[in-house]
Amino acid sequence: MIARAILSLSLAAALGACASSRPAPVTIAGTTPKPRPPVAGPTTPTTPVTPPSDFALMPVGFDQVPGWASADMSPALAALQRQCTSWRARGSDAALSGGRYGGKVGDWTNACDAAGVIQPGQERWFFENYFDPQLVMGPGEAKLTAYFEPVITASREWSPGFTEPLLKRPPDMVTVDLGAFAEAYDNETLRGAPRTLNGKVNGDRIVPYPKREAITPYLGQVIGYAHPADVYNLQVQGSGRLRFTDGTEARAQFSAQNGYKWNSALGALRSSGRLSSPTWSNFRSWLDQNPADQKTALNADPSYVFFQEEAISDYAAGPKGAANVPLTPMGSIAIDPAFHPYGAVVFVAADYQGGAFQRLFVAQDTGGAIRRGPNRGDVFVGTGAEAGAFAERMNSANPQWWTLLPKNFNAPVAAAPDPANPSG
Repeated sequence: MIARAILSLSLAAALGACASSRPAPVTIAGTTPKPRPPVAGPTTPTTPVTPPSDFALMPVGFDQVPGWASADMSPALAALQRQCTSWRARGSDAALSGGRYGGKVGDWTNACDAAGVIQPGQERWFFENYFDPQLVMGPGEAKLTAYFEPVITASREWSPGFTEPLLKRPPDMVTVDLGAFAEAYDNETLRGAPRTLNGKVNGDRIVPYPKREAITPYLGQVIGYAHPADVYNLQVQGSGRLRFTDGTEARAQFSAQNGYKWNSALGALRSSGRLSSPTWSNFRSWLDQNPADQKTALNADPSYVFFQEEAISDYAAGPKGAANVPLTPMGSIAIDPAFHPYGAVVFVAADYQGGAFQRLFVAQDTGGAIRRGPNRGDVFVGTGAEAGAFAERMNSANPQWWTLLPKNFNAPVAAAPDPANPSG
């Protein structure tokens, strides 16, 4: 029955889817790579490029990437080193997860080997000599935002001020791996659907998991309690650090989500005229002033995130992203995995409060609000209040994207799934 229910859910999803100084070259394995000629200052392509209706990559030079010559690339190198450690555990023949380009782990071996011995100050030399830039073009939303890891005060027990539970993944939640069905059936439409879906068993069928308003805790499911605004902030950001009133600390790591599209509870209050400025501090104050309306306000967002408690082994690293790699502040970015693979090296040029924001990142996370096209991204900026203030201000429209592919990379960009041809 369960197998039939999974098949039913899979088919339903298929039908609905469809100019700085250059450091000396580093010596690797007894050889000295020859650096390419110095890169000229950043320029803008003279011919405007019209984004195609479908995803595409266009080879360019580093001199056509605005801000490349001055960007700080050390966080991106640290993120790539973490990614390479994860890849080595998978084997050279394993395909990169997600995306329509990226090839296999073995295509990145030379770059990963070099990344492990690059010294501070040699980051730009490394990326220029092991990668080639490609301009990213395609449909969907073009927007850059940022997110962070909150640090909140929590209690192991319910008490005034600590009234909202942090819940573990419920035992009745079932995950359907549509990616596995896509490969088993060699079905391109399923490949275009979300990789996984979460639901629950109802007789011989799997149905959507309940919305926020219908979720109640199971016995033993509660990690702890916190202020409702803090719990909701953790759910929006995806994870956070907990400082318990008993003096202990832990991380609330993303475990699962009920599957519904995120709808900002802050935005809903603003739209109804009850919250003029939707900041987290204003949201917290509103909830405190309207205790009888707290549940109704939160239930405007049907999406619900469950957590798992983890020890904090490295206080300098962030939580694990969707790529199952610890995130690097200002070095990791959340992307739409329908276009970019996890581990892709991307450069993003955008505006931040009237100034230039031009940085290199590694794609290591995603989110419900990010799965909207190849030019939609969410930068992980770090942990705590200062990072949170930066993330709250970051909202840039029409960023430009480039992806860096390993030299001599020959894997083509995969074609888009064709909803009219489910059999592929």
